Order: sequence, then structure tokens, then C-alpha cells
Amino acid sequence: MGRKYDFKAAKSFTLGLQELAWLAKYSAEKKMKASEVVNNLIRKAMQADNKEEKKQKQRGPLAFCTSCMKRTEFEQVENNWLCFECGEDKTEVIEYHIARS
Repeated sequence: MGRKYDFKAAKSFTLGLQELAWLAKYSAEKKMKASEVVNNLIRKAMQADNKEEKKQKQRGPLAFCTSCMKRTEFEQVENNWLCFECGEDKTEVIEYHIARS
């Protein structure tokens, strides 16, 4: 059974020696505090994760793709709707389905 995992932010946490050496070297090169470097790295990872999440949410309606002969979802990439399976541009078809619904 055991206890339920509960994330708690502590004042200190453990880093390996190689990570600390890299952090010391990188922060000296950039003339930044080590905590600022760690915050920036976490922020970049968080933003990349949010972009992936938004990319997954921007899926269009289910429609039949004549290229791969499947009823699939479509994803929006730079104002174009692409088939999630084969990647073919089906912008006109999807815009028709969106306008119809």
C-alpha cells in the first residue's frame, strides 16, 4: 500500500556532481545565479510541454481522407488542415465540415 505521492517544494534538493559542475560552469559563463539558470531551464521545458499540449488539442473534426482511405482526425498546421495519418492537405474539406456544423 504505502503513502500517496505528494509533491512538496523544498528549499534544497539533490543534484549529481556532474550536473553541479555543469551548472557552475554554465552560470559562470552566462554571469547568472545558479537558481536563475535552473528556473530558465524549467521554464523552457514547461513552455515546450505546453506547446505539445496545445498542438494535441488543435485537432479538427473526424472526416474521411481519400488518400489513406480512413476516417481520421485532422490537425491544423499554419492555417492548413492536414490528415493526421498521411499528412495530406485537406483544408477545403475540413473548412466545409466546420462551416456546416
